[in-house]
Amino acid sequence: MTKSKRLGKLGAPRKRFVTVGLLASLCLAAAAAFVLTVLVFVLQPGSIIEYWDILWQNRFVTFFLNYLPIILVVLILYFITNNIVLSCGLTGFATLILSYANRTMINMRQDPFKPYDIMLGAEFAGISRSMDKSLFIALTAGIAGFVLLLAVCLYFIRNKQMGVYTRIFGTLATATLLIVVNGTALSSKKLYALLRTSGNVYNMTDNYQSKGFIYSFIYTFNTSSIERPAGYANNKLEIESRISSFAPVEPRADTLPNVVLILSEAFSDILNNPALDYTGYTDPMKNYNRLAAESLTGSLIVPNVGGGTADTEFDIFTGINSRHFRGVAYAYNLIAKQIDALPLWLARAGYENISLHPGFGWFYNRQNVYKYMGFSDFITQEQYDKSDTRGMYITERQTIERIISEYTRHVDTNDSPFFEFCVTIQNHGPYLGKYNATKNFNTTLELSDDSMDALYNYVDGMLDVDRELQNLVDFFSGRAEPIVMIIFGDHLPSFANDIYDALIEKPDNDFAAETRLNNCPYVIWRNDASRLLLNPSVPQEEVMSSNFFGAYIMQLLGLEGMDPFVDYVNELREKYPVITEGRYLDANGEYADVTDEADIDLYRSWEYYRVFNQ
Repeated sequence: MTKSKRLGKLGAPRKRFVTVGLLASLCLAAAAAFVLTVLVFVLQPGSIIEYWDILWQNRFVTFFLNYLPIILVVLILYFITNNIVLSCGLTGFATLILSYANRTMINMRQDPFKPYDIMLGAEFAGISRSMDKSLFIALTAGIAGFVLLLAVCLYFIRNKQMGVYTRIFGTLATATLLIVVNGTALSSKKLYALLRTSGNVYNMTDNYQSKGFIYSFIYTFNTSSIERPAGYANNKLEIESRISSFAPVEPRADTLPNVVLILSEAFSDILNNPALDYTGYTDPMKNYNRLAAESLTGSLIVPNVGGGTADTEFDIFTGINSRHFRGVAYAYNLIAKQIDALPLWLARAGYENISLHPGFGWFYNRQNVYKYMGFSDFITQEQYDKSDTRGMYITERQTIERIISEYTRHVDTNDSPFFEFCVTIQNHGPYLGKYNATKNFNTTLELSDDSMDALYNYVDGMLDVDRELQNLVDFFSGRAEPIVMIIFGDHLPSFANDIYDALIEKPDNDFAAETRLNNCPYVIWRNDASRLLLNPSVPQEEVMSSNFFGAYIMQLLGLEGMDPFVDYVNELREKYPVITEGRYLDANGEYADVTDEADIDLYRSWEYYRVFNQ
């Protein structure tokens, strides 16, 4: 008798495990896949009743489309390993981890987990230190519990040995079926479009929520290639004709002001909402509001919500709409060599330049991309005092002081105009517990405890931003040379939905409803010496897509006629100030689907031409 067995009534060893055969294993696989599919929908943020309603409207086709890949993967692993518990466990682990990642991303930044987000692993690791420790503890405990349960099941449930030919046939049959299903149902744009969506059909989050994470994730992977725009061959001929016939204008450097462009991390004017009462506290928008009153102001419709800074940068610098290149993790992936962009355009006009970011230079591959776009120098975290941090990042105070010192260093020693670009970082999310902030406003809004804490902390960070903004204005106001300072937000702060719903109204207007979470302010401040140097014919734009903003700045500086693409982008902005994935807002305020608009088609082709030089 061994230690692993006990004697039964007749002295035979009693087994401690259950043995299952082929039929029982197939039944277990079907049941496990069903439970996992249910959990996929349960883990999605939102109302279960709403999901049930949209499932019913789609006659449960979406449930089946999420179920199919799960059951097929379980079966493939089963025939390979001859172990149904291990097969269900591995599939379940991957499914639940990805579903939880999707839930977290939607909650934090209103954007689902997409296949190319996996490529951002290094970038996510770089900011993971600022995440709430309790979240990691809970996640680690959940993983440990899952692994323990799997180990117990592996010990007590065993499979009868399958024949070699059965395993080979089963593996080949299920793998072939998965390939066929993936190449047809899971890749069909027609089927995906036919399935009903609760919300906006152009919104990826609404599509994921309505059609299920697993199906949407696989569909996105299968269809996220970057293809040449329709009509590209004919448009290419016109593009090359415009380029060859273009005669660039030589600008006069002595009429150009210095330009300081600041991307303020997660900067938003949502704190101006009257539901937030700062009586008895400090208004975190006080200096900004005063500055906006004496400046050119407007709104940028940025490509992402709660994150995606690099896409906003890409839009502004290149004049190319990153929404049209969703097949990459972030738009900076498209830049692997020199590309015409705002830094290079200004350099041709005589500007010297510098870029600053008190974060990692490798993040979003900025250390290479900035060089390709024409920046001559890039100051990163390594050149800041890393002991001077707040909320895990270099302080706003140190960031603004470095802008001032670099500006002074250049202007006091050079006669050429200066272009300085900075991406701030201190008020980067997540905000829960970020500064250990206490109550700093009054409100009657009904928010969860976590959301209220996140909002208190965001306000606390904005107090620093607003104070340093005034310090920067005070410095530039005391300078005699012409200066234009431009500040804009890259995306909304990453909040849970209840904060967005409380602070950002849901209008009936289609355009406003679709872009309400993509709206970020910009301010263009000028000192007295620069006011007469700017182009007086350029209108103050109330709203524009972020991909128009760089060309708008060129026009404002009077730098027209230097690049045919830049001039075309400005022409297009006057006709269609906002262009999203498949819709546009025209100059009359009408929001419509892009159909056969020739000028937008030419723009799409020119974007592709600029990126791929072909």
